[in-house]
Amino acid sequence: EEAVFLRKKITLLRAFSLLIGSMVGSGIFISPKGVLKNSGSVGFSLVVWFSCGLLSMFGALCYAELGTRITKSGGHYIYILETLGPLPSFLFLWAEFFAIRSSVFSENLFWFLQIQKVETTSWLSPKLNNFCSSVVFSPDTVLTLNSWSVTWSARLQTALSVVKLLALALIIVPGMMLLAQGHTENFQDAFDRQSLVLDKLPLAFYAGMFAYSGWFQTSFVREELVKPERNIPLAVIVSVITVIVGYMLTNVSYYTVLGTQDVLASPAVAVSFVQRAFKSLISVVPVLVALSCFGTMNGGIFTFSRTLFVASREGQWPPLFSMIHIRRHTPLPAVMLM
Repeated sequence: EEAVFLRKKITLLRAFSLLIGSMVGSGIFISPKGVLKNSGSVGFSLVVWFSCGLLSMFGALCYAELGTRITKSGGHYIYILETLGPLPSFLFLWAEFFAIRSSVFSENLFWFLQIQKVETTSWLSPKLNNFCSSVVFSPDTVLTLNSWSVTWSARLQTALSVVKLLALALIIVPGMMLLAQGHTENFQDAFDRQSLVLDKLPLAFYAGMFAYSGWFQTSFVREELVKPERNIPLAVIVSVITVIVGYMLTNVSYYTVLGTQDVLASPAVAVSFVQRAFKSLISVVPVLVALSCFGTMNGGIFTFSRTLFVASREGQWPPLFSMIHIRRHTPLPAVMLM
């Protein structure tokens, strides 16, 4: 017990929560507008959402296979290092650190702050609302928690994953109830070929794939997973199927209640949905969406810090970042660099 190494504290439930918490972020609450705009119609947008889910499942299964064969953490970086060699992995590492991760983190942070500006009636005073957004649910809070304890970071991710699923349920249930009552007018001419523009279709897939991004997160913490040979494939399959079903039902609910024009005109589709479906919960949804973005930030910091830790251990990052806190057993320098 005196040895200093990253402990195996990621159980099956925590792996499932890590994947759900990383995939369900701002995308499903914002991206429907981009998918619909570039696909041209309700029917084609649903095809895009399902196709993006299938692509994510194929990628997740490939990473599950790699995760059971390559026993190191690090995700994309370590797989490129093991298959293509040190130079491609080194170039990818720096691109990931300076461009990819920073962009994704900024996107979620932007929507985390932006969704709170939506005009709703909140039970929080302005000062308390600003305190929650700038102190309680801030990137600094995530960094502090990830530096302090792997267990508490995982528990937070599990709790936020429950919040994300609750947010989706609040959208799915009323939409399905209206659909069961025969409100199908928004699905007339769902596959209008005249509105389909092929050169815009890649943009629709881009928006859809952004909403599914995060299916690879367990590969970043492979060394900390309990029974990885069993838990990685199981967590990947269950979580991705859950997200695909949730996203499809959520989009059907959006179109049932709002229609295409309202979705395209909405700055935040989820908020517009609740304004139309049940106004009594209008102050709750922005909070749930903000917490979803917060959970995605927590998952990103938790996993990518392991990439920096592994890269330092492999000699492609400064040696300082391969160090572990002797009591907390967290990669403290790598987390603080985030």
